[in-house]
Amino acid sequence: MPIVKVWCLPRQTEEQLNELHQDIVKAAVGVPELGIKGEQHMTCLFPSDMMKYGLGSEIIVEIFGLFEKPERTPRVIDLFAFRIGLAVAKRFPKAKIECLVYPFNPDHRFWTCESYEDYQRQEAGRRRAHIENFADDHAG
Repeated sequence: MPIVKVWCLPRQTEEQLNELHQDIVKAAVGVPELGIKGEQHMTCLFPSDMMKYGLGSEIIVEIFGLFEKPERTPRVIDLFAFRIGLAVAKRFPKAKIECLVYPFNPDHRFWTCESYEDYQRQEAGRRRAHIENFADDHAG
């Protein structure tokens, strides 16, 4: 699941951040090769900045966790960066916008679960499989 972080924003209300979030989601959905169907398929973060100086004059967008897949060609990734960057630029027309995409190779190890309950079900299944394998290995 892609994670979009938008850094160095000027002070925004909750409503303004929600509108920006919706614009970013719409931009991502607009690149069909990504397979993003809506906000449930991505995360948008708006970290606060400790220093107020310069906020809003340059805005950095970082996109992590975009799994590498054959259909996600360099052209598609460039289009994604362009669409997300443009969505932010429309809200902040005087700001310099940089959008950086860091594709992720899922073979480099990661972990995910839908909920802690899901994790507990997965663990119970692994324990059962381990016990069954142990029993099979040591059956007389």
